[in-house]
Amino acid sequence: MSKRILCGAVLAAATLSSGAAWAQGLGLTTGPGPAVQGSPTLLRTPNLPATPAAALPQPTAPDTDGIAAVVGNQVITEYDLNLRMRAAEQQIAQQGARMPPRAQLRADLLNQLIDQLALAQFATESGITVSPDTVDRAIAQVAAGYKLTPQQFRAQVQAEGLGWDDYKEQVKREVLIGRLREREVTAHITISDQDVDEYLANRGKQSLGAQTQVELAQIFIPLPDKPSAGQVQEAKARIDAALAKLRQGRNFAQIAAEYSQGPEAKDGGNLGVRTVGQWPSLFMNAIEGLQPGQITGVIRSPAGFHILQLVAEQGAQSPKTSAMQAHVREIVLDTDGSKSRNAATKELSSIRDAVDAGKVQFTEKARELSQNLATSKNGGDLGWVLPGQLAPALDAALNRLNPGQVSEPIALPGQIVLLQLVDRREHPLGKDQERAVARNILLQQKEAKDFNNLVRDVRARTYVRIPGSDS
Repeated sequence: MSKRILCGAVLAAATLSSGAAWAQGLGLTTGPGPAVQGSPTLLRTPNLPATPAAALPQPTAPDTDGIAAVVGNQVITEYDLNLRMRAAEQQIAQQGARMPPRAQLRADLLNQLIDQLALAQFATESGITVSPDTVDRAIAQVAAGYKLTPQQFRAQVQAEGLGWDDYKEQVKREVLIGRLREREVTAHITISDQDVDEYLANRGKQSLGAQTQVELAQIFIPLPDKPSAGQVQEAKARIDAALAKLRQGRNFAQIAAEYSQGPEAKDGGNLGVRTVGQWPSLFMNAIEGLQPGQITGVIRSPAGFHILQLVAEQGAQSPKTSAMQAHVREIVLDTDGSKSRNAATKELSSIRDAVDAGKVQFTEKARELSQNLATSKNGGDLGWVLPGQLAPALDAALNRLNPGQVSEPIALPGQIVLLQLVDRREHPLGKDQERAVARNILLQQKEAKDFNNLVRDVRARTYVRIPGSDS
């Protein structure tokens, strides 16, 4: 496993811990690996963090003594920030995107680190906890994604000189932020019938443009910063060989796994789903006119050679013919006052941690404790539901889960609910189901907006000092 692959490991851990909300989008599913949202940002998609210092390549001459910022009772060192800079520059170059000015990139990454620390501190002060078992389980899922045992994954991290304790702390911090988001944002969202009516009425008036979601896969052969003629010739020969096999009708994912040297090669080259504006313009220009399943020729970027496949495309004007359906289980506890609600929340939190640690089965606890008689006898099974068919708070929590994961306790009038996502599948969408799916889309948009407001509020109340500035 290369250092470039390890750079994505904490991102995968946080995705597994918090879920990918947009994975339930209409007619699109994410690839088998975590999707990376454009340039590396911590809070643009809040459940997908930037890579931590512990999981980044080592700089040649780090400044271990300098302080980049003080956030509450914690310090961001220049060393940590330099590591982030190097990883961000690597990722941007690999994607063929335009490199921003270095001063701007540094300022953006520093602000993202500050926001992350401020949110994690606020979550802890608010009484949110994350057990060691939960962190270990998230890391085990990441290791499995790389086809390693947790022990092998740890050994690989340590063999590359990366800090294991720092890595675990970053994963814990991201889980804290995910739980804070669910409690402070998710539980308070409502979407009215009028909101849905306006969305459906305006949908056909919007241009595709930035609203179009595109899923891509790639075969990537990298080049060094200043390649020799021989290196360029060797890389071009390899990408040409891959293209020749594709034109013979060979499966793209198999050729990607065989030829590609990008970190997504193990996932068949799948790069995930992003809006048009989040992809490099080089990529968008190359796929213009392609139909899903078709491929480009060889593309040269500053990072190397690429072949792209348009996996799927969903635009604002396209008819919505399918949606991601979720198989869900629940545990419901009825409440009758603040003391009862607090006790129910604590009990369900304990169950969630025990399920995460593999100590109990969700279905057993549902049969034993759930007070929804209609589902408890079946282990809490709600069956298959479409986005928008549950209460908004339940839908928002479900959006953030990956199969097998359990939500935070969710407060509803007179109830506290725990959800488990069993699986997802694509489901044909009837006319009568459009409103439910539209409601879910609006829910995700509002959740993202409200979370960004929370970030600003928490940052404003947190002590932050950046040496050499007036902040």
